[in-house]
Amino acid sequence: MEVAACLVLLAALAALTSAVDEKRPLCKAPTSAPRKLEKVINQCQEEIKYALLQEALSVLGETVSLRTALTRNRSKRETFTGEERRIAGCLLQCVYRKMKALDETGFPTATGLVKIYSEGVEDRNYYLATIQGVQQCLSRELQNRNKNPSIVKAEGYSCDVAYDVFNCVSEEIEQLCGTSP
Repeated sequence: MEVAACLVLLAALAALTSAVDEKRPLCKAPTSAPRKLEKVINQCQEEIKYALLQEALSVLGETVSLRTALTRNRSKRETFTGEERRIAGCLLQCVYRKMKALDETGFPTATGLVKIYSEGVEDRNYYLATIQGVQQCLSRELQNRNKNPSIVKAEGYSCDVAYDVFNCVSEEIEQLCGTSP
């Protein structure tokens, strides 16, 4: 039974890859994130804002009420600085943690990521592209980690991995489907 399922998956991935070569969009990306995911993202944003504010305030030796501190919004940027990239990665790491998409070491899991990125997706080809993208991106991250095991101890490593995996999976899906997720 498992062999048959693997063969079906391989055949579908082969069909998906050949359609990509023909340069026609094969997948239909969801129009918006599922509500559950949006809720988790908002919770994580608030946690990260609070942590950053607490750190800044402890440096300054001041206190401010949480409510007034968290009400400001900033417009999105297309390109991130190193610090913004790290913060975005920490947000993603928080989402992965809350959605139970991490292993015991804090590294993203394939099943967890596929569940997050494909929640609410109805297009089978998009789902298959997600599986393929997650597998390829996690494989690259594991290769990097195995080549340089000390990198795991570096400050911000888990946030950087979360950002890199998200970016990689998004690019893979875009390449396979011809549209941005």
